[in-house]
Amino acid sequence: MQRLAGDVLAGAVALSGSGAPALVWDERYGWRTAISRRHPIGKETGTPPEGDGIRYLSEHQQPEPVELLAALSDGWRGSKHPKTVQLAGGTV
Repeated sequence: MQRLAGDVLAGAVALSGSGAPALVWDERYGWRTAISRRHPIGKETGTPPEGDGIRYLSEHQQPEPVELLAALSDGWRGSKHPKTVQLAGGTV
């Protein structure tokens, strides 16, 4: 777990054998893959993390576990950008 700017929380789970080094949950953007196992959350920039190896796994903030696992195991599912951005005052 890590507290980011504006009291936003993010957490990471290191993975093995899934094709992604880690799985990250950020309360603004939901679940995504990470490109680094050592620093999965990355630096806080105020924008959603993007780049090769990062896939946002659901358009829902809290997807059903089966949806999350299916998206994680299927490299074609997900998107390079989060569908919604959740801020302290609501959705943007």
